[in-house]
Amino acid sequence: MLLAAGNICLAQETNASPATAAAPQAGQEDRLAWFRDARFGMFVHWGPYSNLAGEWNGQQVQVGRNAEWIMHFLNIPAPEYRELARKFNPVKFDAEEWVRLAKAAGMRYLVYTAKHHDGFAMYHSKVSPYNIVDWTPFDRDPLKDLQEACARAGIRLCVYYSHSEDWDDPDAGGALFTNEPMPENYERYLENKAKPQLKELLTNYGPIGLVWFDRGIFTTEQAQGFVDLVRGTQPACLINGRVGNYEHELMGDYQNMNDNGMPAGGIEEDWETPQTLNDTWGYSRFDTEWKKPEDIIRRLVEIVSKGGNYVLNIGPRGDGSVPEESVAILEKVGEWMQKNSESIHGAKASPFASTPFGFCTVKANMLYLHVFNRPDDGTLKLPGLKNQVKKATLLTDPGTVLESSRQGSAVWINMPPVPAGAVNTVVAVELDGPPVVAPPVITEKADRPVTLDYLNAVTSGNAVKRFNRRGQFHISKWTSPADKASWQVRFLEPGRYRVRVVCAGAPGRPAGTFVFAAGGQKIEFKSPKANDWYKYATLDAGVLEIATAGEQELVLGPADEISQDVMFFRSLRLERIP
Repeated sequence: MLLAAGNICLAQETNASPATAAAPQAGQEDRLAWFRDARFGMFVHWGPYSNLAGEWNGQQVQVGRNAEWIMHFLNIPAPEYRELARKFNPVKFDAEEWVRLAKAAGMRYLVYTAKHHDGFAMYHSKVSPYNIVDWTPFDRDPLKDLQEACARAGIRLCVYYSHSEDWDDPDAGGALFTNEPMPENYERYLENKAKPQLKELLTNYGPIGLVWFDRGIFTTEQAQGFVDLVRGTQPACLINGRVGNYEHELMGDYQNMNDNGMPAGGIEEDWETPQTLNDTWGYSRFDTEWKKPEDIIRRLVEIVSKGGNYVLNIGPRGDGSVPEESVAILEKVGEWMQKNSESIHGAKASPFASTPFGFCTVKANMLYLHVFNRPDDGTLKLPGLKNQVKKATLLTDPGTVLESSRQGSAVWINMPPVPAGAVNTVVAVELDGPPVVAPPVITEKADRPVTLDYLNAVTSGNAVKRFNRRGQFHISKWTSPADKASWQVRFLEPGRYRVRVVCAGAPGRPAGTFVFAAGGQKIEFKSPKANDWYKYATLDAGVLEIATAGEQELVLGPADEISQDVMFFRSLRLERIP
């Protein structure tokens, strides 16, 4: 997996999918259909590093660092690591048990590490003898076993492949790859090993749901080569966002958050958060920092409520067995999913800016209110909901109808006491149509500027809320006046405001003219030119005059048609001029 963001200069951009969405690529909607329905998947980090279990020659990989990086962290020479790999003999590996565990937890896809950064192939590769069948006494192809077990269980098989890094291949740069420039013979590694192995994976193991690339790559052209290979071999296979340079635009079908990452709010392209059950991804016998089942459930619900997918990692031991703690956690999660999976699979993001009692997921005309913190008065308040409630029940007890009422612009639902020990009580609310919620109103404070950001914006047209791998969020993809971001603001009194815009330009693209307007007044400003991606700066856009007090809509968008996306918008600040 990726080290902390910023430890490597490789990379890419974005992800999500609730109310609005950017124009899809040809076939992308069809490719993404299963992914949006699944919402929950299993990641498996497993290889020769699992045999070492976080220790080599009396040295230990510190808990909190990734044990699958042991070759790098402890500077194990490639020839010595190769000899250690010969001892890898996972006699307790049971594909059926792994898949049973995933299915029992409510997971619908499984991502298997076919090759990690150590360069060892965890399948029968004909490209290199450095693989689990030819190099070890195991003499079986675990990926073939998983292919068959997943097919029987209805779990979608996916593969992780470290395309940019290979610490065993001298052409790929070795174990100090992270802070070095591109190696002289790097293209030879790509053509002789990385691409041929990926071709094997896409050819020999049936339909692959997605290829999970990691840590980006040096150039857009190199990334495009992998994209073309996947598209040309299995057109229906998804490509994750880490295929491309992290500093450039997204080249995959969906975006990955940073490891264990979580956006502050919903973003409007498809996305996924990878997380592991303890602190490391590969097995370490020293890591006992296990997450609680209730924390996993809360995390799953929160991610889906923001429009994302959750891929949760297990790190099997070197013998192939899954740690008992991992099994116990996932089985507890599965008990909750057996009763509540309707609110997860196929669900979309919440239409509400916030829900203090917990989270909300949506499916067609249904709201699923995930109550983690029952209000003291037992009343769930849904501000701005314009729909009529047809019926509200407990998801696990549909025969019990809950009382609902309209209080001003909000809908109130009264829920019964929560049973002792309940992790999350789900209230199922049937509406008279897809949910329609009034946008939040930002009220001016007398002692501070008005801040308008991506989180409280309402987007329309092609403009969408997005993520980039520098760990920041923005609105982009606007190329015409129909692409807008708007905010509802309540002003205390008329006045003049200095408008300051935090944004970044796109390298190699011209500046575009944008309009910011309210109440018949408007100002125009140029997006900045840029030499690098996602270098945000503050522009003084001019002065906006607000003629009347009260609530007004403020709108930002291009003044004219522009051929390319030229501005990544983060926030806008209105500073009252005395």
